[in-house]
Amino acid sequence: MLQEAIDVFHTMLQKEGDHLITDAYIPKDGEYRLIIMDDDQWEMKDPINITFNKKTGEAEVSDPENYALIQELDYKSKLLEMNKSMDPKKKIHCNNYLSLAVKKETIRSGILTNDIIHRYFDVFRNPMKKYEKKSASKALYQATEERLGVPDIHLIDKIEQFVLSHDIWEGMDLDKKNYAKVFFIYPDEFKTKELYAKENERYLFPNIYNRNDFNMERNGEIVGLPNDNITLNDNKPYLKNKTRKNEIPHLLSQEDALLRKKFFDYLFGQASQKKYHVYVDTMNHDMKAYTNREHPQNLSSGYYLRISMEKTGAEICDADAIIHYDTKLDHPFYLKNFSEIPEDVIKNSKLPYGAAVDDKWELFSMINSVFFDRKLLGSMFCDASDIRINDPCLKRAILKCRDIFIQWFWKGEDIKISKIMDDIFLLLIQNSIVNDNIFAAQRQINLRWSLLEYLSDPKLGVHMGDIRNQLRKHINTSGNKDWNFVNDEEYCYAVGQGVSYLLSLSKANLKSKACINPFLSTKNTKVLHRHLENLFKKYDYCIDHNAYGGRVTQLFSQLTEYKPKEIKTAFIIAGFNAPCLVYEKRKKETKKED
Repeated sequence: MLQEAIDVFHTMLQKEGDHLITDAYIPKDGEYRLIIMDDDQWEMKDPINITFNKKTGEAEVSDPENYALIQELDYKSKLLEMNKSMDPKKKIHCNNYLSLAVKKETIRSGILTNDIIHRYFDVFRNPMKKYEKKSASKALYQATEERLGVPDIHLIDKIEQFVLSHDIWEGMDLDKKNYAKVFFIYPDEFKTKELYAKENERYLFPNIYNRNDFNMERNGEIVGLPNDNITLNDNKPYLKNKTRKNEIPHLLSQEDALLRKKFFDYLFGQASQKKYHVYVDTMNHDMKAYTNREHPQNLSSGYYLRISMEKTGAEICDADAIIHYDTKLDHPFYLKNFSEIPEDVIKNSKLPYGAAVDDKWELFSMINSVFFDRKLLGSMFCDASDIRINDPCLKRAILKCRDIFIQWFWKGEDIKISKIMDDIFLLLIQNSIVNDNIFAAQRQINLRWSLLEYLSDPKLGVHMGDIRNQLRKHINTSGNKDWNFVNDEEYCYAVGQGVSYLLSLSKANLKSKACINPFLSTKNTKVLHRHLENLFKKYDYCIDHNAYGGRVTQLFSQLTEYKPKEIKTAFIIAGFNAPCLVYEKRKKETKKED
Protein backbone atom coordinates (compact mmCIF):
# COMPACT_ATOMS: atom_id res chain seq x y z
CA MET A 1 0.00 0.00 0.00
CA LEU A 2 2.72 2.47 1.00
CA GLN A 3 4.81 1.62 -2.02
CA GLU A 4 1.84 2.12 -4.38
CA ALA A 5 1.20 5.51 -2.81
CA ILE A 6 4.87 6.43 -3.25
CA ASP A 7 4.73 5.30 -6.90
CA VAL A 8 1.81 7.69 -7.49
CA PHE A 9 3.73 10.45 -5.74
CA HIS A 10 6.77 9.72 -7.92
CA THR A 11 4.68 10.20 -11.06
CA MET A 12 3.42 13.52 -9.75
CA LEU A 13 6.95 14.57 -8.74
CA GLN A 14 8.26 13.89 -12.24
CA LYS A 15 5.57 16.15 -13.68
CA GLU A 16 5.71 19.00 -11.17
CA GLY A 17 9.20 18.80 -9.71
CA ASP A 18 10.04 19.77 -6.13
CA HIS A 19 7.38 22.50 -6.25
CA LEU A 20 4.97 19.70 -5.39
CA ILE A 21 6.64 19.68 -1.97
CA THR A 22 7.89 23.22 -1.49
CA ASP A 23 4.59 24.92 -2.39
CA ALA A 24 3.02 23.28 0.67
CA TYR A 25 6.13 23.58 2.85
CA ILE A 26 5.84 26.09 5.69
CA PRO A 27 9.10 27.39 7.19
CA LYS A 28 9.37 27.68 10.95
CA ASP A 29 8.40 30.94 12.63
CA GLY A 30 11.12 33.54 12.49
CA GLU A 31 12.92 36.21 10.46
CA TYR A 32 14.54 35.36 7.15
CA ARG A 33 17.21 37.32 5.31
CA LEU A 34 18.47 36.99 1.75
CA ILE A 35 22.07 38.02 1.06
CA ILE A 36 22.78 38.54 -2.63
CA MET A 37 26.27 37.42 -3.70
CA ASP A 38 26.96 39.93 -6.46
CA ASP A 39 30.43 40.11 -7.95
CA ASP A 40 30.54 43.88 -7.36
CA GLN A 41 29.06 44.04 -3.89
CA TRP A 42 27.21 41.64 -1.63
CA GLU A 43 23.86 43.03 -0.47
CA MET A 44 21.88 42.20 2.67
CA LYS A 45 18.13 42.44 2.11
CA ASP A 46 15.67 43.47 4.83
CA PRO A 47 14.45 40.67 7.12
CA ILE A 48 11.23 38.90 6.19
CA ASN A 49 8.89 37.83 8.99
CA ILE A 50 7.18 34.45 8.63
CA THR A 51 4.60 33.26 11.16
CA PHE A 52 2.44 30.18 10.93
CA ASN A 53 -1.24 30.83 11.70
CA LYS A 54 -2.53 27.66 13.38
CA LYS A 55 -6.18 28.64 12.89
CA THR A 56 -5.94 29.12 9.11
CA GLY A 57 -3.15 26.63 8.52
CA GLU A 58 -1.32 29.24 6.43
CA ALA A 59 1.85 31.30 6.78
CA GLU A 60 1.66 35.04 7.35
CA VAL A 61 4.54 36.65 5.43
CA SER A 62 5.73 40.26 5.52
CA ASP A 63 7.19 39.99 1.98
CA PRO A 64 5.07 37.61 -0.12
CA GLU A 65 7.13 38.32 -3.24
CA ASN A 66 10.13 36.34 -1.96
CA TYR A 67 8.18 33.74 -0.01
CA ALA A 68 8.26 31.04 -2.71
CA LEU A 69 12.05 31.33 -2.96
CA ILE A 70 12.46 31.14 0.82
CA GLN A 71 10.21 28.07 0.93
CA GLU A 72 12.50 26.23 -1.49
CA LEU A 73 15.78 27.38 0.05
CA ASP A 74 14.68 26.59 3.58
CA TYR A 75 13.37 23.17 2.58
CA LYS A 76 16.65 22.30 0.86
CA SER A 77 18.66 23.52 3.85
CA LYS A 78 16.82 21.71 6.65
CA LEU A 79 18.29 18.91 8.70
CA LEU A 80 16.84 15.42 8.64
CA GLU A 81 17.05 15.44 12.42
CA MET A 82 19.23 17.02 15.09
CA ASN A 83 21.23 13.81 15.49
CA LYS A 84 22.37 14.35 11.90
CA SER A 85 23.47 17.94 12.38
CA MET A 86 26.45 19.32 10.44
CA ASP A 87 27.37 21.65 13.28
CA PRO A 88 29.39 19.73 15.92
CA LYS A 89 27.82 21.94 18.62
CA LYS A 90 24.29 21.65 17.12
CA LYS A 91 23.72 25.39 17.36
CA ILE A 92 23.39 26.00 13.61
CA HIS A 93 20.48 24.03 12.18
CA CYS A 94 21.35 23.85 8.49
CA ASN A 95 22.72 21.24 6.15
CA ASN A 96 24.88 23.44 3.86
CA TYR A 97 27.31 26.35 3.86
CA LEU A 98 24.90 28.60 1.94
CA SER A 99 22.60 29.12 4.91
CA LEU A 100 22.55 29.66 8.64
CA ALA A 101 19.55 28.90 10.86
CA VAL A 102 19.90 29.73 14.53
CA LYS A 103 17.51 30.12 17.42
CA LYS A 104 17.44 33.78 18.39
CA GLU A 105 18.14 33.05 22.03
CA THR A 106 21.43 31.44 20.94
CA ILE A 107 22.45 34.72 19.30
CA ARG A 108 21.08 36.91 22.10
CA SER A 109 22.86 34.99 24.84
CA GLY A 110 26.23 35.04 23.05
CA ILE A 111 26.37 31.25 22.71
CA LEU A 112 26.89 31.58 18.95
CA THR A 113 30.58 32.47 18.89
CA ASN A 114 32.93 33.03 15.96
CA ASP A 115 34.64 29.77 16.90
CA ILE A 116 31.37 27.83 16.45
CA ILE A 117 30.78 29.55 13.11
CA HIS A 118 34.31 28.73 11.95
CA ARG A 119 34.00 25.06 12.88
CA TYR A 120 30.63 24.94 11.10
CA PHE A 121 32.11 26.11 7.81
CA ASP A 122 35.18 23.96 8.32
CA VAL A 123 32.95 20.86 8.17
CA PHE A 124 31.96 21.77 4.62
CA ARG A 125 35.51 22.50 3.55
CA ASN A 126 36.45 18.93 4.37
CA PRO A 127 33.29 16.80 4.78
CA MET A 128 35.29 13.59 4.83
CA LYS A 129 36.37 14.37 8.40
CA LYS A 130 32.76 14.07 9.52
CA TYR A 131 32.26 10.63 7.97
CA GLU A 132 35.68 8.99 8.11
CA LYS A 133 35.18 7.40 11.56
CA LYS A 134 32.40 5.15 10.26
CA SER A 135 33.19 3.10 7.20
CA ALA A 136 29.55 2.85 6.06
CA SER A 137 29.06 6.61 6.21
CA LYS A 138 32.41 7.21 4.56
CA ALA A 139 31.50 4.93 1.66
CA LEU A 140 28.22 6.79 1.15
CA TYR A 141 29.92 10.18 1.10
CA GLN A 142 32.65 9.00 -1.25
CA ALA A 143 30.00 7.82 -3.70
CA THR A 144 28.20 11.17 -3.30
CA GLU A 145 31.37 13.19 -3.93
CA GLU A 146 32.13 11.15 -7.04
CA ARG A 147 28.76 12.16 -8.42
CA LEU A 148 28.65 15.82 -7.27
CA GLY A 149 32.33 16.77 -7.16
CA VAL A 150 34.19 18.39 -4.28
CA PRO A 151 32.75 21.41 -2.43
CA ASP A 152 33.58 24.94 -3.64
CA ILE A 153 36.19 25.85 -1.03
CA HIS A 154 36.62 29.38 -2.41
CA LEU A 155 32.90 30.15 -2.06
CA ILE A 156 32.80 28.65 1.44
CA ASP A 157 35.67 30.91 2.50
CA LYS A 158 33.99 34.00 1.07
CA ILE A 159 30.68 33.29 2.82
CA GLU A 160 32.42 32.60 6.14
CA GLN A 161 34.42 35.81 5.85
CA PHE A 162 31.24 37.79 5.18
CA VAL A 163 29.44 36.23 8.16
CA LEU A 164 32.35 37.00 10.52
CA SER A 165 32.82 40.55 9.27
CA HIS A 166 29.18 41.68 9.10
CA ASP A 167 26.24 41.78 11.45
CA ILE A 168 24.03 39.45 9.44
CA TRP A 169 21.35 39.61 12.18
CA GLU A 170 21.01 43.38 11.87
CA GLY A 171 17.39 44.60 12.04
CA MET A 172 16.05 41.34 13.48
CA ASP A 173 14.12 41.25 16.72
CA LEU A 174 16.33 38.87 18.68
CA ASP A 175 14.13 39.03 21.78
CA LYS A 176 11.50 36.80 20.15
CA LYS A 177 11.61 33.06 20.76
CA ASN A 178 11.87 31.89 17.16
CA TYR A 179 14.44 31.47 14.40
CA ALA A 180 16.82 33.80 12.63
CA LYS A 181 17.80 32.44 9.21
CA VAL A 182 20.11 33.73 6.50
CA PHE A 183 20.38 32.47 2.91
CA PHE A 184 23.18 33.41 0.52
CA ILE A 185 21.92 33.64 -3.06
CA TYR A 186 23.08 34.66 -6.53
CA PRO A 187 21.34 37.37 -8.57
CA ASP A 188 20.45 34.50 -10.90
CA GLU A 189 17.62 32.60 -9.17
CA PHE A 190 18.05 29.50 -11.33
CA LYS A 191 21.76 29.30 -10.45
CA THR A 192 20.86 29.69 -6.78
CA LYS A 193 18.31 26.89 -6.79
CA GLU A 194 20.67 24.61 -8.70
CA LEU A 195 23.45 25.11 -6.14
CA TYR A 196 21.13 24.60 -3.15
CA ALA A 197 19.79 21.38 -4.69
CA LYS A 198 23.35 20.13 -5.22
CA GLU A 199 24.48 20.87 -1.66
CA ASN A 200 21.26 19.41 -0.27
CA GLU A 201 22.05 16.14 -2.03
CA ARG A 202 25.58 16.26 -0.66
CA TYR A 203 24.05 16.21 2.82
CA LEU A 204 21.15 13.85 2.18
CA PHE A 205 22.80 10.87 0.55
CA PRO A 206 25.27 10.08 3.36
CA ASN A 207 22.52 10.67 5.98
CA ILE A 208 19.40 9.39 4.26
CA TYR A 209 19.28 6.09 6.11
CA ASN A 210 18.00 5.54 9.63
CA ARG A 211 21.36 4.15 10.68
CA ASN A 212 24.23 3.34 8.39
CA ASP A 213 25.05 0.34 10.60
CA PHE A 214 22.36 -1.56 8.70
CA ASN A 215 23.74 -0.73 5.24
CA MET A 216 24.82 -3.49 2.90
CA GLU A 217 25.77 -3.87 -0.72
CA ARG A 218 23.32 -5.48 -3.12
CA ASN A 219 23.91 -5.87 -6.88
CA GLY A 220 26.68 -3.32 -6.81
CA GLU A 221 24.78 -0.58 -4.94
CA ILE A 222 24.37 0.38 -1.29
CA VAL A 223 21.02 -0.28 0.36
CA GLY A 224 19.88 0.62 3.86
CA LEU A 225 17.00 1.17 6.26
CA PRO A 226 14.86 4.24 5.39
CA ASN A 227 14.44 6.93 8.02
CA ASP A 228 10.76 7.85 7.62
CA ASN A 229 7.91 6.36 9.64
CA ILE A 230 10.20 3.62 10.95
CA THR A 231 12.76 3.12 13.66
CA LEU A 232 14.89 0.32 15.06
CA ASN A 233 15.67 1.81 18.43
CA ASP A 234 17.94 -0.49 20.45
CA ASN A 235 15.61 -0.05 23.42
CA LYS A 236 12.77 -1.55 21.35
CA PRO A 237 14.26 -4.86 20.17
CA TYR A 238 11.03 -6.34 18.84
CA LEU A 239 10.72 -3.70 16.15
CA LYS A 240 13.10 -5.99 14.30
CA ASN A 241 11.95 -9.17 12.55
CA LYS A 242 13.41 -11.61 15.04
CA THR A 243 12.23 -14.68 13.14
CA ARG A 244 14.18 -13.78 9.99
CA LYS A 245 17.85 -14.29 9.27
CA ASN A 246 18.00 -10.62 8.26
CA GLU A 247 16.18 -8.78 11.06
CA ILE A 248 15.85 -5.52 9.14
CA PRO A 249 12.27 -5.04 7.82
CA HIS A 250 13.33 -3.75 4.43
CA LEU A 251 16.28 -2.10 2.70
CA LEU A 252 16.14 0.61 0.03
CA SER A 253 18.59 2.13 -2.39
CA GLN A 254 19.64 5.74 -1.83
CA GLU A 255 17.34 6.93 -4.62
CA ASP A 256 14.36 5.05 -3.21
CA ALA A 257 15.11 6.23 0.31
CA LEU A 258 15.31 9.82 -0.96
CA LEU A 259 12.00 9.39 -2.78
CA ARG A 260 10.38 8.10 0.41
CA LYS A 261 11.79 11.04 2.32
CA LYS A 262 10.28 13.46 -0.21
CA PHE A 263 6.96 11.63 0.02
CA PHE A 264 6.80 12.12 3.77
CA ASP A 265 7.92 15.73 3.33
CA TYR A 266 4.95 16.16 1.00
CA LEU A 267 2.64 14.63 3.61
CA PHE A 268 4.08 16.92 6.28
CA GLY A 269 3.32 19.93 4.10
CA GLN A 270 -0.28 18.79 3.74
CA ALA A 271 -0.59 18.15 7.47
CA SER A 272 0.80 21.63 8.16
CA GLN A 273 -2.19 22.99 6.26
CA LYS A 274 -4.55 20.82 8.34
CA LYS A 275 -5.12 18.51 5.36
CA TYR A 276 -5.10 15.23 7.23
CA HIS A 277 -7.03 13.09 4.74
CA VAL A 278 -5.01 11.97 1.72
CA TYR A 279 -6.64 10.10 -1.16
CA VAL A 280 -4.33 8.24 -3.52
CA ASP A 281 -5.83 7.69 -6.98
CA THR A 282 -3.92 4.73 -8.41
CA MET A 283 -5.81 4.79 -11.69
CA ASN A 284 -5.17 8.42 -12.59
CA HIS A 285 -1.84 8.65 -10.73
CA ASP A 286 -2.98 11.54 -8.62
CA MET A 287 -3.10 12.43 -4.95
CA LYS A 288 -5.26 14.96 -3.10
CA ALA A 289 -5.40 15.99 0.53
CA TYR A 290 -8.36 17.46 2.41
CA THR A 291 -9.07 19.10 5.74
CA ASN A 292 -11.63 17.67 8.16
CA ARG A 293 -14.22 20.08 6.78
CA GLU A 294 -13.52 19.49 3.09
CA HIS A 295 -15.35 16.81 1.14
CA PRO A 296 -13.29 14.36 -0.93
CA GLN A 297 -13.91 13.84 -4.62
CA ASN A 298 -15.05 10.58 -6.15
CA LEU A 299 -12.39 7.89 -6.38
CA SER A 300 -12.63 4.70 -8.42
CA SER A 301 -9.70 2.86 -6.91
CA GLY A 302 -6.86 3.75 -4.58
CA TYR A 303 -5.99 4.31 -0.95
CA TYR A 304 -7.00 6.46 1.97
CA LEU A 305 -4.29 7.78 4.31
CA ARG A 306 -4.99 9.69 7.49
CA ILE A 307 -1.93 11.59 8.58
CA SER A 308 -0.85 13.70 11.52
CA MET A 309 1.83 16.29 12.08
CA GLU A 310 4.36 15.21 14.68
CA LYS A 311 7.58 16.81 15.85
CA THR A 312 9.63 14.32 13.86
CA GLY A 313 7.56 14.78 10.69
CA ALA A 314 4.41 13.39 9.12
CA GLU A 315 2.96 10.18 10.48
CA ILE A 316 0.46 7.85 8.82
CA CYS A 317 -2.13 7.09 11.51
CA ASP A 318 -4.56 5.07 9.41
CA ALA A 319 -4.58 3.53 5.95
CA ASP A 320 -7.12 1.59 3.95
CA ALA A 321 -7.89 0.51 0.41
CA ILE A 322 -10.60 2.45 -1.41
CA ILE A 323 -12.90 0.88 -4.00
CA HIS A 324 -15.44 3.06 -5.72
CA TYR A 325 -15.67 5.95 -3.30
CA ASP A 326 -18.72 8.07 -4.24
CA THR A 327 -19.96 11.23 -2.55
CA LYS A 328 -23.48 10.45 -3.74
CA LEU A 329 -25.78 8.11 -1.84
CA ASP A 330 -26.91 4.92 -3.55
CA HIS A 331 -30.48 6.22 -3.41
CA PRO A 332 -32.06 9.40 -2.05
CA PHE A 333 -32.61 9.82 1.67
CA TYR A 334 -35.83 11.38 2.98
CA LEU A 335 -36.21 12.87 6.43
CA LYS A 336 -39.76 12.20 7.70
CA ASN A 337 -41.73 13.64 10.58
CA PHE A 338 -42.39 10.50 12.64
CA SER A 339 -42.71 12.55 15.85
CA GLU A 340 -45.45 14.67 14.29
CA ILE A 341 -43.72 17.97 15.02
CA PRO A 342 -46.20 20.77 14.21
CA GLU A 343 -46.12 21.87 10.58
CA ASP A 344 -45.35 25.51 11.42
CA VAL A 345 -42.24 24.33 13.29
CA ILE A 346 -41.26 22.06 10.39
CA LYS A 347 -41.54 24.94 7.91
CA ASN A 348 -39.09 27.04 9.94
CA SER A 349 -36.71 24.12 10.46
CA LYS A 350 -33.31 24.14 8.79
CA LEU A 351 -33.64 20.41 8.23
CA PRO A 352 -34.79 19.30 4.75
CA TYR A 353 -38.01 17.49 5.73
CA GLY A 354 -39.55 15.72 2.75
CA ALA A 355 -36.77 16.72 0.35
CA ALA A 356 -34.57 14.20 -1.45
CA VAL A 357 -31.03 14.16 -0.04
CA ASP A 358 -28.56 12.42 -2.35
CA ASP A 359 -25.27 13.91 -1.10
CA LYS A 360 -23.45 11.79 1.47
CA TRP A 361 -21.92 14.77 3.25
CA GLU A 362 -25.27 16.53 3.59
CA LEU A 363 -26.47 13.45 5.44
CA PHE A 364 -23.36 13.51 7.64
CA SER A 365 -23.99 17.18 8.44
CA MET A 366 -27.55 16.30 9.41
CA ILE A 367 -26.39 13.49 11.74
CA ASN A 368 -23.71 15.72 13.26
CA SER A 369 -26.23 18.50 13.92
CA VAL A 370 -29.21 16.50 15.18
CA PHE A 371 -27.54 13.80 17.26
CA PHE A 372 -24.21 15.32 18.26
CA ASP A 373 -24.95 19.04 18.58
CA ARG A 374 -22.35 19.70 15.83
CA LYS A 375 -19.57 18.29 18.02
CA LEU A 376 -18.95 15.03 16.15
CA LEU A 377 -16.74 16.42 13.38
CA GLY A 378 -14.45 18.30 15.75
CA SER A 379 -14.04 15.20 17.92
CA MET A 380 -13.71 12.68 15.12
CA PHE A 381 -9.94 12.33 14.89
CA CYS A 382 -8.51 13.58 18.17
CA ASP A 383 -7.50 11.69 21.29
CA ALA A 384 -10.23 11.05 23.84
CA SER A 385 -8.39 13.23 26.37
CA ASP A 386 -8.54 16.18 23.95
CA ILE A 387 -12.34 16.09 23.49
CA ARG A 388 -13.75 19.09 25.37
CA ILE A 389 -17.38 18.05 25.88
CA ASN A 390 -19.04 18.49 29.26
CA ASP A 391 -21.89 16.07 28.57
CA PRO A 392 -20.47 12.62 29.45
CA CYS A 393 -23.23 10.81 27.55
CA LEU A 394 -22.49 12.73 24.34
CA LYS A 395 -18.74 12.20 24.70
CA ARG A 396 -19.18 8.48 25.29
CA ALA A 397 -21.46 8.20 22.25
CA ILE A 398 -18.90 9.95 20.02
CA LEU A 399 -16.09 7.66 21.15
CA LYS A 400 -18.22 4.58 20.49
CA CYS A 401 -19.41 5.41 17.01
CA ARG A 402 -16.87 7.72 15.37
CA ASP A 403 -14.92 4.85 13.77
CA ILE A 404 -18.13 3.67 12.09
CA PHE A 405 -18.71 7.10 10.60
CA ILE A 406 -15.09 7.25 9.40
CA GLN A 407 -15.64 3.95 7.60
CA TRP A 408 -18.86 5.16 6.02
CA PHE A 409 -18.12 8.75 5.06
CA TRP A 410 -14.34 8.98 4.66
CA LYS A 411 -13.55 5.50 3.39
CA GLY A 412 -16.76 4.92 1.44
CA GLU A 413 -17.39 1.47 2.88
CA ASP A 414 -21.02 0.52 2.33
CA ILE A 415 -21.61 -0.61 5.88
CA LYS A 416 -24.89 -0.60 7.72
CA ILE A 417 -24.93 1.78 10.64
CA SER A 418 -28.17 0.26 11.86
CA LYS A 419 -26.12 -1.60 14.50
CA ILE A 420 -25.58 1.68 16.35
CA MET A 421 -29.22 2.74 16.10
CA ASP A 422 -30.35 0.80 19.15
CA ASP A 423 -27.52 1.68 21.49
CA ILE A 424 -25.87 4.96 20.47
CA PHE A 425 -28.79 6.83 18.91
CA LEU A 426 -31.34 5.65 21.47
CA LEU A 427 -28.91 6.60 24.21
CA LEU A 428 -28.66 10.13 22.81
CA ILE A 429 -32.44 10.40 22.50
CA GLN A 430 -32.84 9.31 26.11
CA ASN A 431 -30.20 11.83 27.10
CA SER A 432 -32.18 14.63 25.41
CA ILE A 433 -35.37 13.54 27.20
CA VAL A 434 -33.68 13.35 30.60
CA ASN A 435 -32.29 16.85 30.02
CA ASP A 436 -35.85 18.07 29.22
CA ASN A 437 -34.96 18.89 25.61
CA ILE A 438 -38.03 17.33 24.03
CA PHE A 439 -37.70 19.20 20.74
CA ALA A 440 -34.17 17.81 20.29
CA ALA A 441 -35.48 14.34 21.12
CA GLN A 442 -38.24 14.68 18.53
CA ARG A 443 -35.73 15.66 15.84
CA GLN A 444 -33.50 12.75 16.82
CA ILE A 445 -36.41 10.32 16.67
CA ASN A 446 -37.31 11.57 13.21
CA LEU A 447 -33.76 11.13 11.95
CA ARG A 448 -33.29 7.74 13.58
CA TRP A 449 -36.47 6.26 12.13
CA SER A 450 -35.75 7.85 8.76
CA LEU A 451 -32.27 6.30 8.73
CA LEU A 452 -33.70 2.91 9.67
CA GLU A 453 -36.19 3.22 6.85
CA TYR A 454 -33.41 4.23 4.45
CA LEU A 455 -30.93 1.54 5.49
CA SER A 456 -33.01 -1.51 6.28
CA ASP A 457 -36.80 -1.26 6.09
CA PRO A 458 -38.43 0.80 3.30
CA LYS A 459 -41.89 0.19 4.84
CA LEU A 460 -40.92 1.41 8.30
CA GLY A 461 -42.72 4.72 7.91
CA VAL A 462 -45.96 3.00 6.96
CA HIS A 463 -45.51 0.59 9.86
CA MET A 464 -45.09 3.44 12.37
CA GLY A 465 -48.18 5.17 11.01
CA ASP A 466 -50.14 1.94 11.32
CA ILE A 467 -49.13 1.57 14.98
CA ARG A 468 -50.36 5.06 15.84
CA ASN A 469 -53.59 4.65 13.89
CA GLN A 470 -54.24 1.27 15.50
CA LEU A 471 -53.76 2.72 18.96
CA ARG A 472 -56.03 5.64 18.09
CA LYS A 473 -58.71 3.15 16.99
CA HIS A 474 -58.32 1.06 20.16
CA ILE A 475 -58.59 3.85 22.73
CA ASN A 476 -61.64 5.21 20.92
CA THR A 477 -63.40 1.85 21.30
CA SER A 478 -66.65 2.03 23.24
CA GLY A 479 -66.57 0.69 26.77
CA ASN A 480 -68.57 -2.47 26.07
CA LYS A 481 -66.18 -3.80 23.43
CA ASP A 482 -63.10 -5.85 24.22
CA TRP A 483 -59.80 -5.20 22.47
CA ASN A 484 -56.15 -5.95 22.93
CA PHE A 485 -52.86 -4.61 21.59
CA VAL A 486 -51.99 -6.08 18.22
CA ASN A 487 -48.30 -6.52 19.03
CA ASP A 488 -45.49 -5.49 21.36
CA GLU A 489 -44.75 -2.42 19.25
CA GLU A 490 -48.22 -0.99 19.78
CA TYR A 491 -48.06 -1.78 23.49
CA CYS A 492 -44.70 -0.04 23.94
CA TYR A 493 -45.92 2.94 21.93
CA ALA A 494 -48.97 3.06 24.22
CA VAL A 495 -46.71 3.01 27.30
CA GLY A 496 -44.96 6.11 26.02
CA GLN A 497 -48.33 7.76 25.33
CA GLY A 498 -49.59 6.86 28.81
CA VAL A 499 -46.54 8.28 30.58
CA SER A 500 -46.77 11.44 28.47
CA TYR A 501 -50.41 11.88 29.47
CA LEU A 502 -49.77 11.36 33.20
CA LEU A 503 -46.87 13.81 33.24
CA SER A 504 -49.07 16.39 31.54
CA LEU A 505 -51.26 16.36 34.67
CA SER A 506 -48.44 17.59 36.89
CA LYS A 507 -49.07 20.96 38.55
CA ALA A 508 -45.38 21.66 38.90
CA ASN A 509 -44.03 24.74 37.17
CA LEU A 510 -41.07 22.77 35.86
CA LYS A 511 -42.24 19.42 34.53
CA SER A 512 -39.19 17.19 34.33
CA LYS A 513 -39.28 14.58 31.61
CA ALA A 514 -36.78 12.50 33.54
CA CYS A 515 -39.72 10.51 34.94
CA ILE A 516 -39.69 8.53 31.69
CA ASN A 517 -36.21 7.21 32.48
CA PRO A 518 -37.30 4.18 34.60
CA PHE A 519 -39.48 3.01 31.71
CA LEU A 520 -36.55 3.17 29.32
CA SER A 521 -34.07 1.37 31.51
CA THR A 522 -36.04 -1.82 32.18
CA LYS A 523 -36.60 -4.94 30.10
CA ASN A 524 -38.73 -6.67 32.74
CA THR A 525 -42.52 -6.61 32.20
CA LYS A 526 -43.36 -6.80 35.92
CA VAL A 527 -41.06 -3.89 36.68
CA LEU A 528 -42.59 -1.90 33.83
CA HIS A 529 -46.12 -2.55 35.11
CA ARG A 530 -45.07 -1.52 38.62
CA HIS A 531 -43.65 1.76 37.31
CA LEU A 532 -46.93 2.39 35.46
CA GLU A 533 -49.02 1.67 38.53
CA ASN A 534 -46.92 3.94 40.74
CA LEU A 535 -47.11 6.81 38.28
CA PHE A 536 -50.84 6.29 37.77
CA LYS A 537 -51.45 6.36 41.54
CA LYS A 538 -49.42 9.56 41.81
CA TYR A 539 -51.79 11.43 39.47
CA ASP A 540 -55.00 9.42 40.04
CA TYR A 541 -56.49 12.21 42.13
CA CYS A 542 -56.78 14.52 39.14
CA ILE A 543 -57.74 12.00 36.45
CA ASP A 544 -61.27 12.24 35.03
CA HIS A 545 -61.78 8.67 33.90
CA ASN A 546 -64.72 9.62 31.72
CA ALA A 547 -62.96 12.49 29.99
CA TYR A 548 -62.12 12.43 26.31
CA GLY A 549 -64.66 9.75 25.56
CA GLY A 550 -63.24 7.34 28.11
CA ARG A 551 -59.86 7.15 26.36
CA VAL A 552 -57.91 7.30 29.61
CA THR A 553 -59.75 4.27 30.98
CA GLN A 554 -59.37 2.38 27.72
CA LEU A 555 -55.65 3.09 27.58
CA PHE A 556 -54.65 2.31 31.16
CA SER A 557 -56.96 -0.69 31.60
CA GLN A 558 -55.04 -2.46 28.86
CA LEU A 559 -51.55 -1.25 29.75
CA THR A 560 -51.42 -3.24 32.98
CA GLU A 561 -53.04 -6.34 31.49
CA TYR A 562 -50.94 -6.90 28.37
CA LYS A 563 -47.77 -8.94 28.78
CA PRO A 564 -45.30 -8.24 25.99
CA LYS A 565 -42.75 -10.80 24.86
CA GLU A 566 -40.20 -8.01 24.46
CA ILE A 567 -40.05 -4.46 25.75
CA LYS A 568 -39.01 -2.27 22.80
CA THR A 569 -37.53 0.93 24.18
CA ALA A 570 -37.52 2.68 20.80
CA PHE A 571 -41.32 2.50 20.60
CA ILE A 572 -41.76 3.76 24.17
CA ILE A 573 -39.63 6.77 23.23
CA ALA A 574 -41.59 7.28 20.01
CA GLY A 575 -44.93 7.19 21.83
CA PHE A 576 -43.72 9.50 24.61
CA ASN A 577 -42.49 12.18 22.22
CA ALA A 578 -45.46 12.10 19.82
CA PRO A 579 -48.59 14.24 20.44
CA CYS A 580 -50.82 12.53 22.98
CA LEU A 581 -53.79 10.76 21.35
CA VAL A 582 -55.89 11.22 24.49
CA TYR A 583 -56.17 14.93 23.74
CA GLU A 584 -57.16 14.69 20.07
CA LYS A 585 -60.89 15.11 20.68
CA ARG A 586 -60.38 18.11 22.91
CA LYS A 587 -58.58 19.82 20.05
CA LYS A 588 -61.50 19.18 17.71
CA GLU A 589 -64.01 20.43 20.28
CA THR A 590 -62.04 23.61 20.72
CA LYS A 591 -62.19 24.22 17.02
CA LYS A 592 -65.99 23.75 17.06
CA GLU A 593 -66.39 26.27 19.91
CA ASP A 594 -64.41 28.81 17.89
